[in-house]
Amino acid sequence: MAQDQRTTDLNHRLSNDPVAQSLVRPYVEQLLSRQVQIESAVRELIMNESIRNTGEALTFINLASVVRTADLLQQYDQDYDAFFATIAAQLATQFQEKRLCMGLTDPDLYREWVLDYLEFEVFRPQTDVASTFFAKSLQFESVRTIQNEQENRWLAMAGEDLPDDQPGTDLPVDEEFYWPVLNSSFDLELSDPELELQQFAATQRGGKKFKDILLFIFDNWTTIKDILNWLNSNVFYDCHPSASARIRLTREDVPSSLSPSLRREFRYAVSQNGVMMDGKSTRTRIKGKLKLYKRRPNSWAKDRISLAGINYCSLQWNACEEIPWPANGVPFNQAPNNLPFKAKLNQQHPYSLTIRDVNHEFLTFKLFFNQQVLKTLFLLGSGVCD
Repeated sequence: MAQDQRTTDLNHRLSNDPVAQSLVRPYVEQLLSRQVQIESAVRELIMNESIRNTGEALTFINLASVVRTADLLQQYDQDYDAFFATIAAQLATQFQEKRLCMGLTDPDLYREWVLDYLEFEVFRPQTDVASTFFAKSLQFESVRTIQNEQENRWLAMAGEDLPDDQPGTDLPVDEEFYWPVLNSSFDLELSDPELELQQFAATQRGGKKFKDILLFIFDNWTTIKDILNWLNSNVFYDCHPSASARIRLTREDVPSSLSPSLRREFRYAVSQNGVMMDGKSTRTRIKGKLKLYKRRPNSWAKDRISLAGINYCSLQWNACEEIPWPANGVPFNQAPNNLPFKAKLNQQHPYSLTIRDVNHEFLTFKLFFNQQVLKTLFLLGSGVCD
């Protein structure tokens, strides 16, 4: 309660401080301008892709249009989030340098309170601004909208600790890339599907529905090139199973060494598995995600300013061609993708990757908090890369 009163007092003083308000004003205008630009781009996207709401689901011309739309919405959402995180951090630094209403407060704690003030009292940034506006424009309730509402309720109802039952786990399409374009039944319609998709659907046996094929694609690929390559090659040989392992959604506190003044929690999941349809492995998927949450005085919230990052390093065996992967025998070391609040990876490899010797071959993930190593996860073997 004492901390809540101190933050309330600081918010009041900053709201009435002319220097603070003069610093804030142009950044607020810039964020609003960025939102207007994104909304205009979303309107143009809907028109260019001829997207319609039929009342049951969104209708797209073909699968390529679905992928382009999902990709652009993700880009716009990430652009807005990164812009907000950048300007909020810049402003917090300016407040610190000028010691605005700082008093004797610890500098790290002061910065956390200022960032909280900027987010919840000043900017109040939109969540998934492009995806939300896309759904609103089409009068459409997307999976993204539903999941955001459920997550907001989950955060609002949390006590001292966030509960384990986080929304958005074990869904028919776990790949969030497609959530903005799917309805609550994880469905959409294609008015003129690609010939490759039609031909592939015609070859399926056992009563496999067109929707099931789309769900399989949505949960495995995020680029139309990879989808069409898979449809064209139709490689259903099963020369060797991929090595499969996973760490299910796990939660831990961010160490106090990385977050000395505020309690933060990170949630992550990583996996490798063979991509299978009709019981046959075609290729290997390596997947991971990381999300950050922070404890406010009386609640929990998404940590929309801190950077989440995830990468992996691996040396495995391409069982079908009987050569190392990578072929030169040097471990593949992916650079981390650092984004505000959440980071993910979902990569396909057109090989059956496996582990022959756990002392030599491996798959290791690293999680990052503000570009500092947060945790190392040894999924297969125990190798590491610098």
